[in-house]
Amino acid sequence: MTITRNETRDDTLLPGAAVIVGIRSLLIWSVVAGTMLAVFLRGSMSSCSGGVTGSGGFLDADGQPTDVTPMCGSITVSASPLVYAAIALIVLASLTRILGRADTVDAALRIINNARMVIVVLTLVTFVVGYWAIMTARVDDWSNYSLLYPFPFATFDISTHPMGANG
Repeated sequence: MTITRNETRDDTLLPGAAVIVGIRSLLIWSVVAGTMLAVFLRGSMSSCSGGVTGSGGFLDADGQPTDVTPMCGSITVSASPLVYAAIALIVLASLTRILGRADTVDAALRIINNARMVIVVLTLVTFVVGYWAIMTARVDDWSNYSLLYPFPFATFDISTHPMGANG
């Protein structure tokens, strides 16, 4: 009797190889999601609320002369560290769930696929919330402003300084 390659391959596969492939896929998806968030979810805006007159004085945000130096500022938005922690927690929870509840390969693969889908949805929601947060940020006066904070998906880094000051 001749043994074909497929017959020997099926007999020599490691038990649970499909689960290991699924876990590897889940890890790759989570690393790619985190990398995409770090690279592509970054936005910023900056402005000065006022200006300088020709005689060396200052203008306020309404264009009226003032003796007070106008404020300048910048906002940068990026993904919150809590999102990265959530992705790691999803991976760890799914692996723990596989060990505790999966009694078949199909059940383990179902848990892995669900975890992968949760990571994809979390990443997409984080992108939408982050871009919405920076696109709706409007600051007319850096001495008095308010922003809708996109917690827990994104964080703002806000810096203000008087006009003409560096940094």
